[in-house]
This record gives sequence, structure tokens and C-alpha cells, in this order.
Amino acid sequence: MSQTPEVSRQRFARVIARILRSARDQGMTDIDIQRATGISVSTFHRWKRGDFNTTPEVGKIVQFCDGLGVPAGVALRPLGVEDERDDPAPDPPIPPDIRRIMRGLVDPAVSDSDKSFVREVLKTLATRVSVSGGK
Repeated sequence: MSQTPEVSRQRFARVIARILRSARDQGMTDIDIQRATGISVSTFHRWKRGDFNTTPEVGKIVQFCDGLGVPAGVALRPLGVEDERDDPAPDPPIPPDIRRIMRGLVDPAVSDSDKSFVREVLKTLATRVSVSGGK
């Protein structure tokens, strides 16, 4: 049985709201989310409100999810769309030192200035890795 477009829109909006809440719980602002995903703040807020008449572009949804480390199928499924990428490779395991950094970024005992410093260093490293092709 197929769901109505309104039900699809509401379900998609709830998923986007959960994804955004999770990103914010990790200390991300709207601007951080925009930078990580390449999707404008106004676009993901419209998605969160269910404020769209036609189904959002699959590529943008995939880009948004990839940028936040969320499987795209989570957001595509409520719209009745399948992730068309061929068997994407699973994420590699996270090394213990990276887990410590991640925990520090959400630890209330770590100062905002220290968190900001770590985020800037990570952004620099991410740029370096993507420019060098991971070599």
C-alpha cells in the first residue's frame, strides 16, 4: 500500500529533524551543517518543516546525509525512494584516538574554546586529506 504525499512529507520532515538534532547534539551549528553538507541552511530548514511541493532532489538528500555521516536510505525511505548507489562501502572502524576526540567535542567539561580549536584543526586536516586524495 502506497502512502500519500502528505504522509511522506511529514515522515521525511521528522527524519530530517532527528538528523539535525543529532548534529546539534554533537555541537554543530547551522553554518557547520551547511559547510559539512553543502546544503543551504534555508533548504534543510524547509525540509525539516516539510515545506516543499515536489520531492527534494535525491542527490541533495544524499549529499546532506553523507556530510553528516548518516546513511542516505534513512532520509530517502520515508519518501519512497531507494538509495541508488551501488552497494556503498561500509564506513571504516573509528580508531580509539579519534573516538576520544569525538567524545571531547560533546563533553560539557571541555571548554568551548578548546572544542573550537579542535574543530578548526579537524577541518584543516579534512581539507588536506581530500586535496591529497587520502594519500
